[in-house]
Amino acid sequence: MSLVVSDINVNLSAKKILKGISTEFAENQLIGLIGPNGAGKSTLLRVLAGLQMIESGKVELNSQRLQDLSNLNLAKKITYLPQTHECHWPMTVERVVMLGRYPHVDSHRLDDVNMQAVEQAIKDVDIEHLVGRSVNELSGGERARVMLARALATQSDILLADEPIVSLDPRHQIEVMALLKTLAEKGKTVIVVLHELHLAMRYCDSLVLLNKGKVASEGTPENVLTPEYMSTIYGVDAIYGEHLGCSWILPWSNKKGEEH
Repeated sequence: MSLVVSDINVNLSAKKILKGISTEFAENQLIGLIGPNGAGKSTLLRVLAGLQMIESGKVELNSQRLQDLSNLNLAKKITYLPQTHECHWPMTVERVVMLGRYPHVDSHRLDDVNMQAVEQAIKDVDIEHLVGRSVNELSGGERARVMLARALATQSDILLADEPIVSLDPRHQIEVMALLKTLAEKGKTVIVVLHELHLAMRYCDSLVLLNKGKVASEGTPENVLTPEYMSTIYGVDAIYGEHLGCSWILPWSNKKGEEH
């Protein structure tokens, strides 16, 4: 399911955040939105989710404008996972994950098919041992995985995730990225905001590099995470290498040459 943005402009508090953004997000791909802080990544993700008003331009899902879709239909097709993982009610883990199925049900009771989706999401994100606990008792990393499970339970065609691995330990960062990669290979369009460039290089099929509200570069990780862009956009020098057939990148020093 293709998602296309054309000449998107967004102003927030009289400041232009996105400036003429145009790109296409293809299905069967894990796509990373990268760029320095304040580049417009989270704002663009909210635009893709239909949650952010735009000044001009259009967003199309399979050639249909997002604003022409009902909220229920949009919720079935696109799942948005925000940065924050707060839960304001003392709900159990499984109840929170169940919330991901409500676009598909007509009542408050979930049938066997819906429960299977919930159980699979819990298993995929490795939180089976947390079932029965209140989300308010969990660590930040554990809550992050619960919220990811809720998003996966929706089983939408498109998953938008804003920094889904930022509070996870290294093991779970790798597991979540591998899971997102598998979902893309099975036909889902997965778009994630990432600051972990080493994992973006390893797992993403393509990258969209934003800088100051514009698309600076897009393409394969090797073509986007170049020494030139690392220098001019991120302001750092990086070390590159290869391991088991996979390219890797390690930001190493800032442009003043400070190494630690």
